[in-house]
Amino acid sequence: MMRSLLAAFALLLSSLSMAQLPMVDITLVDNGAGELEVRVRPDADFDEFFSSIVFTIRWDAASGANLDQIAQVPPVSMYMPIIKSGPEVDAGGYRYQIFAGFGTNALNTFGQSWTAGTEVTLMTIPAINGTSLFEIVNDSWTGDINNNGDYYVSLNGQDRTGVIYQLNTGVRVEGALSARLAVHPNPANGAVVLDLSVPADVKDAVLEWTDGSGRAVRSERITGRGAVRMTVDTSRLERGTYLLRLNADGKLITERIVLR
Repeated sequence: MMRSLLAAFALLLSSLSMAQLPMVDITLVDNGAGELEVRVRPDADFDEFFSSIVFTIRWDAASGANLDQIAQVPPVSMYMPIIKSGPEVDAGGYRYQIFAGFGTNALNTFGQSWTAGTEVTLMTIPAINGTSLFEIVNDSWTGDINNNGDYYVSLNGQDRTGVIYQLNTGVRVEGALSARLAVHPNPANGAVVLDLSVPADVKDAVLEWTDGSGRAVRSERITGRGAVRMTVDTSRLERGTYLLRLNADGKLITERIVLR
């Protein structure tokens, strides 16, 4: 009887412990410099052990594009170093690169903590030799037991895998674009200020807002050149996450904003 009670109590403690751990989502963002940023987003505060992560980036094999060397900065590089897990693999018309990371110490060892709903940049990686649409995916190839590339996150040794959000991000690598886009405040719950820098030689510049499903909800042509500041009333937009795309003569800069 006592053994059964102890076992039930241990199971309850384990369940409570898991309930306190955040689920962790992941996204891929074009930083406007021909580089991809991989970001994670917990849904609760966390400062313990980020045990492990696996994810796969997929793009069109016919593009000829490749992913260069991983770049990380402290303190993330100290508590979660990321590596390429094997070489790039072509399959079914796509090119795949699996990434993996294994934790070294708890975040609080480095005086760090995650805040609920706030993105953390894990790494950046340049796209070279071509232009394509890059995605973090779970598909039939990543799910094959021989590849084992589906998105996975472990915190304190427990599976806390969230979702892949804003799946697609276009990256152009023909040359760095000197245009810039910044959004503040972010997250926001009212008017937002957009600071843009559009080179004088750009012929056509369009700023588009898309929601989480990829639907365009706002679009406007930017006629000014140089430093441009815009204030946007977001009261008519539903609360959620939006992607801003500045298209300057076919080259894209993207920025994410959360409306609360």
